[in-house]
Amino acid sequence: MLTHVPLPQRHELTPRGTFLAYPRLPLPLRAVNGLLGPLAPRLWPFDPEVIKRKAAVKAKVPAAAAGSAFEEPLALLCRSLAEEVQLSANGRIMLHSQLVKNLSTRLRLAELAARRPGIFETAVAAPLFITGAPRTGTTFLQRLIARDPLSRSLPLWESTRPLPDGDLTAPRKDPDPRIRAGRTAVGMTNRILPEQATMHELVHDEAEEDNLLLSLSHCSPMYEDIGLVPAYTRWYTTTDHTEGYRYFKRVLQFLQWSRPAGDRWVLKSPGHAEMLLPLFGAFDDATVVQTHRDPVTSVISFSNMVAYGARVYFAHPDPHLIGKFAADIIERSLRASLRDRAGREHQVVDVLFRPLVEDPVREVRRVYEVAGRELDDTTEQAMRAYATAEKHRSGRHRYAAEDFALNVPELRERFAFYYDRFDVPQEKR
Repeated sequence: MLTHVPLPQRHELTPRGTFLAYPRLPLPLRAVNGLLGPLAPRLWPFDPEVIKRKAAVKAKVPAAAAGSAFEEPLALLCRSLAEEVQLSANGRIMLHSQLVKNLSTRLRLAELAARRPGIFETAVAAPLFITGAPRTGTTFLQRLIARDPLSRSLPLWESTRPLPDGDLTAPRKDPDPRIRAGRTAVGMTNRILPEQATMHELVHDEAEEDNLLLSLSHCSPMYEDIGLVPAYTRWYTTTDHTEGYRYFKRVLQFLQWSRPAGDRWVLKSPGHAEMLLPLFGAFDDATVVQTHRDPVTSVISFSNMVAYGARVYFAHPDPHLIGKFAADIIERSLRASLRDRAGREHQVVDVLFRPLVEDPVREVRRVYEVAGRELDDTTEQAMRAYATAEKHRSGRHRYAAEDFALNVPELRERFAFYYDRFDVPQEKR
């Protein structure tokens, strides 16, 4: 997985760890990895200049239109992917294609801004950002608030394809073909990763997190979550991402112009927790909601989710390495969120997992009071109906700390600062 870290021996792995480290892939993925493996580095190189040329061709605009604001992280990411990780052929194709797509999106938006600058001068009024560690209720809360017709959420189909094909100023087709493409993509993902729905259910027209949009300006933890990429992560965690969040705001400005829907954004990403300073720098009137639960549960669950999804990118994901990574990133994120909310406490709402599950509408009312939003009876009924439906949806979670070489007592000590700050009960595993 990482070039300098050997995979644990089979006898060191639990049965679940073995299942994660030696995945059984669907035949099409096995064929791609087997047939294209030797050719992949030449056909899909992590070379910034190659990616720029491909993006310019895809966007049908000059490469110079993108400017140079994010050239450093692109170069670092390419170097990390080329030298620090051992991607399968499929993983290389997917990440290479994502980099080309991201740069192509930036080129097209830059070209549009030159023609229609007024689009990017509109307000993004009082957005609501939901954040928190995995398995703390962020998705549930976002999709709950998305029931409010006055809210504007980011559906999955739009997060994966933020720009329609062709002229961005041309009239939109109805229905938008991206919706059908999103539905097809979700179906393919569920066939390739059948356990995905029990970890984080993908629904093409439901609210989804912001990571793909944030990755356009390299202020997303997405690449770290996928491939660990140590050198790129060092840059990501030591850089001021204010410009990245300002670019993210420009993307939102385009989206609300391109597809008007709702008055105020409700957005979500675990990555926002460690980016409160740049977030408030770009969105001064934002309200941030941070969900809370036993961080040990978050670490173990996040380890399982990353290790399972990694089979798409790696021949042999390392569950032990991923466990260490999950503990590091969640501790880093939680410490940053507590540090950087100073002076903005009046704009931050803390929501604990158990009260959210017991009475979700009550917690939404708390959020709305701080955010200056109103909850009418019709919207409340829609929220209660969604919450009731979610209670009856169950998933099987067959994993434990030992699968990822994690020691629960040590994690408890490591997160003592968090238990001291928030009244979250320690959950039994």
